Formats: sequence, C-alpha cells, structure tokens
Amino acid sequence: MSDAFRRYEFSFFHDPTSAQDALDTASLAALTGDERVRAEDMLIAFLPDSRAVIGLGVLRSKKAAPALRNLFDDELKDQAEAARDTQKRAEYNPLGLLFLARALWLIEPDPRWPVPAIAVLASAGEWVHRQEAAEALCVMRTPEAVAALTKALDDADGLVRFSAARGLLALHGLSYDMADTQSMVYRVMADDAARRAGGKRDVLAAIAGRAMAPP
Repeated sequence: MSDAFRRYEFSFFHDPTSAQDALDTASLAALTGDERVRAEDMLIAFLPDSRAVIGLGVLRSKKAAPALRNLFDDELKDQAEAARDTQKRAEYNPLGLLFLARALWLIEPDPRWPVPAIAVLASAGEWVHRQEAAEALCVMRTPEAVAALTKALDDADGLVRFSAARGLLALHGLSYDMADTQSMVYRVMADDAARRAGGKRDVLAAIAGRAMAPP
C-alpha cells in the first residue's frame, strides 16, 4: 500500500477533523492502477456521504455517474420544495447538492449542473452556502457561471466575494499569489469600499476579452 493511499484513506474515512482541515484530495488524485480502482470502489460504497461525492469528482469516476445523478435529482427535489415552503426554506441545507453539482461537472460537463449552484449563490441566506456555491461554480466553464460569479463580486460577505473573484480567475486560466496581500482577490474582500471596488475592477479587467480556459 502506497503512502498516498494511506493518506487518502485516513483523510476520507478516519480523520475526525477533515471537515475543518479539508480532505486530502491531492493524495487521492495521485493514485494510479489498482489503488485508484480500489479507492473508487470504496468511495462508491460510501455514498451518499459528501466525502464520497467529493472524492468521486476528483477521480472523475464515470462508474459513479449514474448513482451521483440519482442523488442529484433527489437533492434537486428538496431544493424545489424549499423554494415553495417557507418553513422548509429556513431548514434547507444545499451543501449536498452543491457537492454533487461540482462532482458531476468534473465527470461529465452538462448545462444542468450549474443551475442549482447559481440559484444558491444568488439567494441563499447563509454566507457559507453562497461561498460553497461560488466554489462549485469555479470549475463550471459556462457563461452563466461567469455571470453569476461576476454578480457575486458585490455579495455582502467578504469570503463570498473572495471565492467569486478566485473562481473568475480560475475559469479564465489565471492564478494569484497567495502571499500577496495586495492581490485583487484579497482587495475584493475589503470592508473599505474604495479598496473593494479597486479589487473588483482589477478582476474584471484581468478576465476581459479572455476565453475560458480548457478543462
């Protein structure tokens, strides 16, 4: 058993702090051959856990696609019910749907997958849900995703604005220096209106006229 497989297995199945520390997706992505097949089968058996959904997206698992589509359709029904019912709307957690949308896009890009993430980004009351929607959209190379992320540069929460800015750069094949506190993605987060507006202006200037990057 390789070190990468041990790290993947611990992170996805045994680490009690993986939700806070982030899953070790790099170790999972590095697996090859029989270990990759074994990891895929383990994650499919672990569905519907969100860690399995995320991992199967990392693996771009065609084998898991039918099960993920079924889960997506179920979550979509819950989202529709929440939109119709005030009480359910207050209790609704869209994170499962967002993880599924991102995973399915990585496996088989389709115009269906961005739709619920765009809706969450536009209307969710909890900032963490809007931020996760922005993170999901940052791999979905569609004009609609770009438009939604551009609008989210004016979100009330700084972390949502940060994720939107980072997502727009990623969709256009651009990166930023994480150590540069003057980076446009950090300025977009600012409470100061002028600094925030400058960051937004620079993000939009950076992507202006650029085609979206290939997958």
